[in-house]
Amino acid sequence: MSDKKKVCMVCGKPSEVSICDTCKAQIQGEALDRKQEVEKKVRVGPEIEKDKAVKHKDK
Repeated sequence: MSDKKKVCMVCGKPSEVSICDTCKAQIQGEALDRKQEVEKKVRVGPEIEKDKAVKHKDK
């Protein structure tokens, strides 16, 4: 039987786990950046309630 060489699925460097810690941190950082970009573009609960209160006062 041949011993399979264990490598990171992302970078291909030797690793005991499927995704090495360096790649895992990079992927998580990119995901967090993307999440923050989306959250900036999307109005959330408190902002919507605030707008409703302002519009209701104007009537």
